[in-house]
Amino acid sequence: MQNMTAVPGPLDFAAARRARVSEGMFAPPVLEALAVGIAVLAVVFNPLLAIVNGHLHTLSSGIVALAQAALTFGALGVGAIQRGKPTRWIVMAWALLVCFIGTSIMRDGLAIKDFGDALLIPAFIAVGQRIRLPVLIRVVIGLQVAITVVGVLELLFPSLYGAVFKVTDYYVSTRGYDKSAFWAGNDLFLSSERPGGRLLLPGFNLHRGSSLFLEPVSLGNWAVVIAIFLGGFWHSLSWRTRALLAGCNLVLLVVCDGRLALGVCMVLAVYLPLAARRLPSALSILYLPAVLLLLAGLVAAGFLKTVGDTLPGRLRGGYDALIGLDLPDFMGVGHQMLNADAGWVYFIQTQSVLVALAVWAVITLTDIGEGEDARVYKHGLALFLALCLPISYSVLSIKTMSVLWCGYGALFARRALAEAPAGARRRDRAAPALAPA
Repeated sequence: MQNMTAVPGPLDFAAARRARVSEGMFAPPVLEALAVGIAVLAVVFNPLLAIVNGHLHTLSSGIVALAQAALTFGALGVGAIQRGKPTRWIVMAWALLVCFIGTSIMRDGLAIKDFGDALLIPAFIAVGQRIRLPVLIRVVIGLQVAITVVGVLELLFPSLYGAVFKVTDYYVSTRGYDKSAFWAGNDLFLSSERPGGRLLLPGFNLHRGSSLFLEPVSLGNWAVVIAIFLGGFWHSLSWRTRALLAGCNLVLLVVCDGRLALGVCMVLAVYLPLAARRLPSALSILYLPAVLLLLAGLVAAGFLKTVGDTLPGRLRGGYDALIGLDLPDFMGVGHQMLNADAGWVYFIQTQSVLVALAVWAVITLTDIGEGEDARVYKHGLALFLALCLPISYSVLSIKTMSVLWCGYGALFARRALAEAPAGARRRDRAAPALAPA
């Protein structure tokens, strides 16, 4: 009797190969190692440069910009290495480049950093697709432990921390800060001492820690990133890993004493498990306009009366700055001073409102999966951006957001793997992406 077992034909294998390549679901070991190296260096390159600046050779702002550009373009390059057609993230990068060239011509000036702030998003999503989920989890665990250890040591031995990283000298040399503004002492960042004292552990005479980020705000943002990572990959983590990441995060929230970070983490801890995991991920597009409408209502009702260095005051400042933009600023070709205190204004001024809306739509409407983990991750990411953009542009920083975008890319690749032909999944069985770490 003739053997009737079905054997895939060459066209089937070709289709599977194309699926693997075009979606970037698998990377050779060397390519994955490069992707991991870029993801790690994006977080720690600032303290490494600070050590060089403080002990070996004085650096300039150009060196820091060059390092960040190398990491961003390196991430994009690793993400783009494939034989098939470019993914949507490479297309997005090209679109951002075209818009940047257009606005630069209109402004009669070329600001590479502005382009880098936007390019960060597709670049690290693309490189995240090249890292298997178990590997990415191990990377995040290693970074979280290292950041926590350095943060605790900083609070215990602030003079030693300052002597190693020489934070004041680094920011004076590479950011153009005035040395007299660093009044906190012990060679710490200028906001390490809050005029009103600490919110957490106020009686222990501790400064606000910065750990490997060298300034407290980014450490708080990192804690939020880990909270989102925990929610998004909850079912891919063992209970030990969950406990380790969550425990370290509690320590980091105390170390940085970040009011915004603490508030956002509390919102995520309540909202994500109770509501976000049940909502379609596409609804995340509503968070940013909802925040804008909420601020408009609070201002109209008289709850946000004045601009000041408090959370209500900063929210009022971010709202006023947005509605106060003129048409050239909305189109990214204005000449007003950039507003670093309001992230949404800063992004519009440097990119244009059209690019800002397009990026927001792509991030929130791209299908990274409708499983519970993917929904939680996207809702958490979008809510984090919506809550922070009115009062800070720190959420555009490579040193914290790179890992968050890598996680987004990993989920995008996992969704593509689930939809690929059966032949495209065989190679991944040796290292299942869903196995708890």
